[in-house]
Amino acid sequence: MLKKAFEWINEAGSTPVIMAATCDLNGIWRGKRIPVTQVEKVLSEGIRIPISASCVDVWGADLEDSPFLFETGDSDGNGLSTGVGLLPDYANEKNSALIPLWIFDNQAVSSPIDPRHVLNGVIQKFKNLNLRPVVAFELEFYLLEIQGDRQLNPLKDLNESALPTNVLSITDLDSNKEFFNDLYRVCGEFDIPMEGVSSENAAGQFEINLKHVDNPLTAADHAVFFKRFIKLIAKKHNKTATFMAKPFSKISGSGMHVHMSLLDSKGNNVFNNDTDLGSEILKSSVAGLLDNMSESTLIFAPHFNSYKRLRPGTHAPINICWGYENRTAAVRVPGGNYVAKRIEHRVAGADANPYLVLSSILASVLDGIIHKKVPSDPVLGDTYREKLLQIPMSWDQAIQSFGSSKRNGNFYSEVFCNVFKNCKRQELENFNARIEDHEINTYLESI
Repeated sequence: MLKKAFEWINEAGSTPVIMAATCDLNGIWRGKRIPVTQVEKVLSEGIRIPISASCVDVWGADLEDSPFLFETGDSDGNGLSTGVGLLPDYANEKNSALIPLWIFDNQAVSSPIDPRHVLNGVIQKFKNLNLRPVVAFELEFYLLEIQGDRQLNPLKDLNESALPTNVLSITDLDSNKEFFNDLYRVCGEFDIPMEGVSSENAAGQFEINLKHVDNPLTAADHAVFFKRFIKLIAKKHNKTATFMAKPFSKISGSGMHVHMSLLDSKGNNVFNNDTDLGSEILKSSVAGLLDNMSESTLIFAPHFNSYKRLRPGTHAPINICWGYENRTAAVRVPGGNYVAKRIEHRVAGADANPYLVLSSILASVLDGIIHKKVPSDPVLGDTYREKLLQIPMSWDQAIQSFGSSKRNGNFYSEVFCNVFKNCKRQELENFNARIEDHEINTYLESI
């Protein structure tokens, strides 16, 4: 790792800018700039960083109700390298790079609010059962052209009535081939298993699949790094990429779908029983996902904008149900080769934190397996026409559901549950305090 890092520094040609940073609860990088002379020390020994860096809100403000702020004097922990080394910034002419960190306290105990540690804690529970999750992410995003102070869709102006659907358009792919060529190259250099690319439901919207890997921590790392690379390479091509769940009100939102299967100690897929229906363990896993979905919605839809994506009649599921080969269901069991029998979780938005999304999915699967839960009957056809239980349809409801959950306390530490809930509550209160132009235009003179 050190050899690779210094090879990159030597090839940079000028003094590089090095950032050492951790991923916070919102999936945003927080950290410090360090001199090149400190790279070896940071990679091998770490760097001092406040434990509270993981739990600032989306604007970077301290969490007011946090046990890691004034209560403890906002103490430092130790940010240690996750083992990846250096992630170069390919869009920056100054040759900058990032060292990904995760946070430990001064006794080398993992921080309970570091999202990478939250995921790692769930993974360890699978090891106790001699099971190994195999997971893959699918990420959707919009690629927009920058023109002056406005951000434009590559094909049409932001006049939403003019934005067509453009499902599986090879024209959209071809018009952005230089961007995708760069993205494939960068992912190849860092062993990020990027697979297929497709044009999604709207013009300028794309979905990229990452290959399945049998280390969930690595899979989440790949998803977080992948989002970073997409944004940086878009900048290089004078574009901007957004993972907002719903950047346009009248066209498709962007999701983060997760595929998973489970291997036993012999490498056999325990979801497979050589039938279309799958094994009883698969069904118990589905039941766990459905049973915990309402209380986990805040993780899948963590932002104000997230709930504008969750609407009836879209491919953003709102009903707590499952089905075989049914993309209108929250949990889908795809067809295909029995050996690759798997579950697809379709609720999370592209704006969610991959570490926490995967934590919730895996914890719910584990809950279903341990308690041998039995799912409701699979739903055929359009699930939106069925009268089914729904996930929380507002941010406030999701915060309440997450905060009052007793099961979440079985999955995660009490500290994490309280901090995550309080972070989202603080962000909600910020939005509630604002009076927007549309509100003024509607009410100022009419009532």
